Amino acid sequence: MNNIDIVSLNILGKPEILVADHQSVKTAYRKVPIEADNIELGMTSFAGDMVQDKKHHGGNDKAICCYNSDHFIKWKNELGFDLGPAAFGENLTLKGESACERNVYIGDRYQLGEAVVEISEPRGPCFVIGIRYNYKRFPVHLQQTGLTGYYLRTIKPGLVCKTDQLVHLSSHPEKISVMDVNHVRYHDPENKEWIQRLVNLKELSADWHEMFEKKLAKL
Repeated sequence: MNNIDIVSLNILGKPEILVADHQSVKTAYRKVPIEADNIELGMTSFAGDMVQDKKHHGGNDKAICCYNSDHFIKWKNELGFDLGPAAFGENLTLKGESACERNVYIGDRYQLGEAVVEISEPRGPCFVIGIRYNYKRFPVHLQQTGLTGYYLRTIKPGLVCKTDQLVHLSSHPEKISVMDVNHVRYHDPENKEWIQRLVNLKELSADWHEMFEKKLAKL
């Protein structure tokens, strides 16, 4: 019931320069579906994948970036963008209700081929998305809707086939969804009770923990 279908598995071997009317950047954002039947997942990334901005991306908490292709039609209808696999620089382009931000929970674990992965944090939409589509406010739309995508940390590395599913293994007892975390960050940043819950959620990534700890200290 909670298994998640994968549309494509995407990586990039080298960075490039993306140019928009308002800005340019060197980035490893534009990924492509793998041609091989399988690929090795390590503790911090898929083999051959690359992170240009290592200050804000990469590491175990951000080993895999995910986005649900069900959202593509919304952005097509509202903003006119034709989107396909890896449209948001994601490693796993997913599909289905089980992949929606409101239906995945921090700390939930999945089997991915030989590997085991865990939901670690929402994806914080960055300015590169605006450059990729020459629309500076695109990241703001993602934040406001909560349709940001999310990251998986590697619990156990292993070989992954491009035909594999994310097979649900376990649910975290707190049942705090990616959408819940996004709501607190972008729409309810002074909710002390909720921020305390997030600070107590040890499966939430270190970066987001630190952010919410700082917010809590100011309340």
